[in-house]
Amino acid sequence: MKHVIVILLLVGRLHERHHSSRCSSFASGFSPSHYPSDPSPRSRFRTVSATRTTFSSSSKTYYKPRREEEQRRRPSSTGYEDDDYGYEDFSYDSGVVDDNVDGLIQLQRRESSIGCPHFGTCPGCVRDDNVAEIDVVESARLYFSSSSIQKHITRNNGGGNKNARYNKSNINRRNDNYYDDDDEEDDEFYKIKVPSPTTQWRTQAKLAVSWTRDSGCSIGLYQRNSHDVLSIPDCRVHHPSINRAVDVIVKATQKVRTPGYQEDIGQGLLRYVQLQVETSTSKVCLSLVMNAERFKECQPHLSYLVKELKRADPKLWHSIWCHCNDSRGNAIFARDVTRWHPVDGPPYVREAIPGSDPDKREGLMYFSPYVFRQGNLGGFGEIAREVWEAVPRGSRVCELYAGVGLLGLSALLHHGKLEEEDGVKGGLRWLRCSDENPENARCFDRTVSTMPMHITGRTPKKFQAGGKKKGQRRRNNAKHFGKGKLDGERSIKDLMDSMTTEGGGNAPRPSKDDPSERVTYLQANAASALYRGQALGADVIIVDPPRKGLDEAVLRQLTLRHDSNQPYAEKPAMISHLPRHAVNWTNDARTLIYVSCGFDALARDLDGLLTAKAGWKLESATGYVLFPGSNHVETVVVLRR
Repeated sequence: MKHVIVILLLVGRLHERHHSSRCSSFASGFSPSHYPSDPSPRSRFRTVSATRTTFSSSSKTYYKPRREEEQRRRPSSTGYEDDDYGYEDFSYDSGVVDDNVDGLIQLQRRESSIGCPHFGTCPGCVRDDNVAEIDVVESARLYFSSSSIQKHITRNNGGGNKNARYNKSNINRRNDNYYDDDDEEDDEFYKIKVPSPTTQWRTQAKLAVSWTRDSGCSIGLYQRNSHDVLSIPDCRVHHPSINRAVDVIVKATQKVRTPGYQEDIGQGLLRYVQLQVETSTSKVCLSLVMNAERFKECQPHLSYLVKELKRADPKLWHSIWCHCNDSRGNAIFARDVTRWHPVDGPPYVREAIPGSDPDKREGLMYFSPYVFRQGNLGGFGEIAREVWEAVPRGSRVCELYAGVGLLGLSALLHHGKLEEEDGVKGGLRWLRCSDENPENARCFDRTVSTMPMHITGRTPKKFQAGGKKKGQRRRNNAKHFGKGKLDGERSIKDLMDSMTTEGGGNAPRPSKDDPSERVTYLQANAASALYRGQALGADVIIVDPPRKGLDEAVLRQLTLRHDSNQPYAEKPAMISHLPRHAVNWTNDARTLIYVSCGFDALARDLDGLLTAKAGWKLESATGYVLFPGSNHVETVVVLRR
C-alpha cells in the first residue's frame, strides 16, 4: 500500500512540474511577432484549462482569475474577431484573483515591442518598446511622490490604492503560494496602465498632404522641425483600415490629378485628411480638407476624387466629407461649422457606449467629423470605466468640458444597469453635461435617444404624442424656447422654467418631479455653465479639459471653501436672494474627477485645489498610456471632500 501511495505522489509531482514549466514558458516567451493578428495576451488564456494555473515572470507569480464583468461580448475595435482592447469574451474558474491577470496583461503590454518600420524617422513615436518608460510618466511619478502631494492623500479604507495592479487586500487567501516581493512598486500612489494593445490602437488620424509635380500627392506626418511630409504607409499603431484608406487616397489623387497643397506658395487644393474608423464595421469616415473658402471652389476636382475613391474601394468608406479651410495658419480645421459639407454617406459614426452590451441594444455614441473624438477610442473605454467606478451610487452628476458626453453617459448607463440588476435604487439622480460646440449637443441627444428609457427618463421623439408630422418644418429650439405648442402659446410651466433659468438658457434645470429632465445638455463653455447653475446640487463634478487645463474661473470656483450657510439648491432661482458674487456654484460637490490630457496643466491645477481651503483630498491617481509609443499620458485623478 505504501508503494502505491509513493508512486501516485511521484506521478502527481511530475505532472505538476511539467504543467508549471509549460505555463512558465508560455508567460515569459511571449512575442507580439508570433501572433501578429492578436497581440494581446488575454486571448492566449484560452489555451490553458487548469483551475489554478501559475504564471511566473521575474519575481512575481500570478494566478488566473475569474472576471465576471468581462464575460460579455463587446464590439471589436479593429473588426477582427480576436482583437483585444480589453473586451474579449472569456471565462475563468472561481476562487482566484482579478488583479493578477490585469498585472500580467500590463506587464506584457509594457514589454512588448511595437515593431514599426518607420520608428526613428517618424515623429509620431518616441518609444518602440517599453512604452510606459517615457519622460512624462517619470515626471508624474516624481510629482505624486513629493511630500507636498503625499500629505494631501487620504488613506482611509485603502484609499489611494484601490487601483493598485496587485492589490493584496483582494487576494483570495486560499492561494497560499502567492508572493510578491516588489512591494515598493505596489505601494506607489500613482499607478500606470496601458489600456490597449500597443499596435493598431489608433482609430482616428489627421494627416498632412504634400504635392510634387513628379509624384503627385503624398500623405503622412510632418517631419521633426519642418513641414516636409513623411509618408508612413506601414504604420503599426494605425488601425489597418487607416493604412488601407491612405493607400487608396494616394492612388486616387494620382489618377485624377488632384492638386495637393503647396505651403510655400499657398496654392493647391487638398491640404489634410482626417480618417475616423467606425470600429464595429472597420469602415472609414473620410474628411478632405480643401484650400478653399466655399464649397463650389473645390469643384470639379472634389467630384472626380470622390468618384474614384468609391470606385477603387466601395466597401471601405463609411462617409466622405469636405471641409473648406483657406487660412494660412497651422490649424487643420476652421472654427466655422458652416465650412463642413457632407458629400457622401451617413452623417454620424456610431460606437458602442463603454460598458454597454450590444446584444441588448443599450445605446450608441454618435460622432460627427467636427466633434472631438479620442484617437484611441478602445483605450479610452478603460478610462470611462474608472470614472464610473469612482461615482457613488445615487449621485447627481455634472460634467464640464463634456464633448459628446461619453464619460457622463457611460456612468449613467453603468449605474442604471446596477439598479436594474440588484433591484436597489442607485441609479444617477440626474446628469448635466455641457460644452460650447453646438454639434456636441446634437450628438448627445441622439445618443440619449438610443439608451433605455428607464435609465434616461426620456421618451424617444418618435413615440411622443403629436410628434413631427410629414412636411412640418424643424423648429430651432434655441430661438423658440418654450414654443412647443402649434399656436405659439406658452404654458405656465414653460414660463416658470424660463424665469427660473438664469440668462434664459437653452437647457431646463432637472426637476425631481419630471424624469424627462433627468439628462440634459447645455451649450456653453465651462465657466459660463457653472455661473448658470449647472453644478448646483451636484454631488459629483467630472472635468475633462483640453491640454491647457481648467479655465481660471472654473478653478476659482472649485477652490472655494464649502459654505455651510448656503442653502441646498438645484436651480439658480432657489438662491436668487444671495448676491451672485457670494454664491459658491460648486458648494454641494463632494467628489471631483479630473481627467487630464496635459500633465503640466494638471499639476498646476492640483496645486491650486489642494492648497486652497476647499477641503479636497486625493483618493487615487492613475496614468494611462493611451497612445503607446508617444510621450503622452492621460491621468485620472479622484478627489473627495
